[in-house]
Amino acid sequence: MAAAPAPAAPPEPAPPPAPSPRELLRKEPQRFDLDQAAFVAGFSAGRDVVALPYSAPANLSLPLAEVSGFDDASGRITTPLFGMIGPAGTLPRHYTATAGAQLRRRQDALPKFLELLSRRFTGMWVRAGAKYRPARDPVPAERALDAAIGMLTGGLSGRVSAAPSVLRYHAGNLSARTRSAERLRAMLEEEIGRPVEIVEFAGGWLRLPEAEQTRLGAAHSTLGMDMAIGARVWEPQSRFIVRVGPIGRALFDRLLPGEPLHARLCSMIRLFVGPEQDFALNPILSPDALPEPVLSGAAGMRLGLTSWMGQTAPRTQPVRDAMLRPPPF
Repeated sequence: MAAAPAPAAPPEPAPPPAPSPRELLRKEPQRFDLDQAAFVAGFSAGRDVVALPYSAPANLSLPLAEVSGFDDASGRITTPLFGMIGPAGTLPRHYTATAGAQLRRRQDALPKFLELLSRRFTGMWVRAGAKYRPARDPVPAERALDAAIGMLTGGLSGRVSAAPSVLRYHAGNLSARTRSAERLRAMLEEEIGRPVEIVEFAGGWLRLPEAEQTRLGAAHSTLGMDMAIGARVWEPQSRFIVRVGPIGRALFDRLLPGEPLHARLCSMIRLFVGPEQDFALNPILSPDALPEPVLSGAAGMRLGLTSWMGQTAPRTQPVRDAMLRPPPF
């Protein structure tokens, strides 16, 4: 009689899931460097490392690690490396002894007060060390490109209509030391998708301040040197023109003032050339796209922008009349 087959071995239990970095920090904080622990605690909770609560141990024991404790509920990191009390505390040692004695009596007023004074300085110290570890930055490439084009500071972010992704795409041109017309033309053609021409030295009127205007028998009245008739002077180098086209009516309307494309292009040009130079946007309309004069309705004329009168025969040349000034930067 044949022997009965041996029972199959029970399946091996699945290995337990690996703990998350935050859970590992809670269970074994001594395995983390201070800036590493701050990154885990701050990034997982969406908080800046400076805003995290830091505390120092109320004892003078020899520190065995940079992090000695982590409270998951509050996000508090206990470190002996920095603070008002503890092994590396800046206050005399009897403050640490007093704080430890109060904690043993369940009185935490003094430790909490000293923590309030030092926690922000601890966070700034952590940030100063973390900036030399760019690999821990969740978006290192984006921050590097923003810094290269000068957009990492918060002062310019709300003044530029172009999206950050658009500016990063053109970071090669926006961060170049030499700002040439060819670079500007290539950047705008990439953005618009139509031919672009940069007309240099188009010239423009510069308004003279009242203190710089000529007064006969007084200031600025030497003929051939500093005399100027009127309140403005013509400066050939003060302005250039950006010609776009020929284009159709749909794109022409998108380039008019008040439209998002107009604001985006003007902000990119201003960011490229700086605030010193003036410019004008000149969209060239194809002759077959010239609109008929309409006084009402959705396709009504906009005086000075989309209104052409006095032309009876069909046009054969592109219309170059529109000269659009940029909005204030």
